[in-house]
Amino acid sequence: MPLFAKKKIDIKSQRSQTALSQNETSYFGKNLTIRGRVSGNGNVIIMGGFDGEFNLRGRVKIAQPAKIKGEVKADVISVNGSVEGRLAAQQRLHLDKTARIEGQIVTPKLSIAEGAFFDGEITMSGRSAQASKPDAADAAPAPQKPGPSGPDQK
Repeated sequence: MPLFAKKKIDIKSQRSQTALSQNETSYFGKNLTIRGRVSGNGNVIIMGGFDGEFNLRGRVKIAQPAKIKGEVKADVISVNGSVEGRLAAQQRLHLDKTARIEGQIVTPKLSIAEGAFFDGEITMSGRSAQASKPDAADAAPAPQKPGPSGPDQK
């Protein structure tokens, strides 16, 4: 029985470590330029440059004067800086008035402050874009020809 109790404590310990790591915040300073791939758990505030792929379980804030090129995936994304590429938020995405986005946004919830710039494509569904479009046959009813009792016949 002590072996079972030890495993139970280890599982609780792992859960608490995950919860702690999601509450931590890392800063990428304005004098940093990072190229490559970044992934993990936690919160990040980016103030410098980033070129590559960013995949995070947590929150990402792209602060002013950050310049991002590439893809940013996170639970929650907030943008005050510039992004050229793709933003994918699992929960929600916010563009502040100083945000400048060129590319694609994928999120179930989006808020855009007056003054923000966006040029691109937005997908706001968990389903694929193909699945959300109706078939051509379903989109419009077939035209009907007036018969002998139609409006043109008296």
